[in-house]
Amino acid sequence: MHLEEALLLLSRIDAGTLTLERKPTDVFTILSLASDNLYELSVQKGVLIDVPEMGEIDVPADLNWTMEAVMNLMKNCMEAAEADTAVHCSYEKNPLYVQIRIWDEGEGFLKKDIPHLFERFYRGEKAKYTGIGIGLSLSKAIIEMQNGIIRAFNLPDGGACFEIRFYAP
Repeated sequence: MHLEEALLLLSRIDAGTLTLERKPTDVFTILSLASDNLYELSVQKGVLIDVPEMGEIDVPADLNWTMEAVMNLMKNCMEAAEADTAVHCSYEKNPLYVQIRIWDEGEGFLKKDIPHLFERFYRGEKAKYTGIGIGLSLSKAIIEMQNGIIRAFNLPDGGACFEIRFYAP
């Protein structure tokens, strides 16, 4: 997504004019389509995107916009990952929510960056010369419009992790 498109999308979200078609959508489908759209970048970076089939779990979501949000998270992980590593995905359901996790095998986030990762135009200290700092804030807005939350944290053994929870209606 280019800067102009991203800014227009953010203004539509702010104005409440972005309409999402929320219907039961399979999480594996969302993750697979997002991964497929990043295939060329994945090959170029030498980073595998691992999307395991973990059974059919539906979330009430807009397929295209949710896929866009997930792509931003995967892309963020890919940019932090070294060649010959992977970006991993998992998902599960409990009575309260469906949880999706996307994580890398990199060094993780700097502690001081974590509270600001979803702010518009924020670029962490370790950010390479990619992006303009809009992707994660877009992902957050899209997920929150669908009764979801997103957070970022470091895994105990290293690696950055994004966790999405879509709450049951």
